[in-house]
Amino acid sequence: MSQPIPSPEIPSPIENGLWQTLARKPLTFVFMGLAILLVDLFTGPYLMFPIFFVLPITLAAWYHGWRLSGSLSLLLPIGRVFIALYVDKRIPGTFVFLNGVIRILVLGFIALLVSRTARQTRELSRELKLLQGILPICMFCKRIRDEQKEWQQLESYICAHSEADFSHGLCPECAQKHYGDVLALSKRK
Repeated sequence: MSQPIPSPEIPSPIENGLWQTLARKPLTFVFMGLAILLVDLFTGPYLMFPIFFVLPITLAAWYHGWRLSGSLSLLLPIGRVFIALYVDKRIPGTFVFLNGVIRILVLGFIALLVSRTARQTRELSRELKLLQGILPICMFCKRIRDEQKEWQQLESYICAHSEADFSHGLCPECAQKHYGDVLALSKRK
């Protein structure tokens, strides 16, 4: 039998214990970016890997916000500019700088979007409490059996496991069933 989940966790791109530990450390993403720069440096002028800068920047934005991902969005393209100017030396400096500025702008925009999305997701997950699964409910009194095997009123259970509140009213069918005589008397007057 499925138990209700009181509150969802923050979604993660990868659900893994080791990854969760590494993702908490900002240096993980710095080292990822440096590794991409080193691969770019050692592969020579014919194979370039700056597109992979998206990975550490996006993950840093998701787990650590704008500050780290924005810094990586600036520093990694600058590193690529230095590789192009001092190692490759086959592209004119003007184009190297223009490509660097374009990379900084695009990667910065991606970092900004992902960090905002992560922040909004965290805020929404704090606000949202989710009832999920099969709820055992009495077919007569409509009380629900909770995790401690105790029976609670439907309203109490839902209020305890969500942000919902109840106000009671009376539907026309129940009004007729329970107060039909009174209603008929009031219509005659």
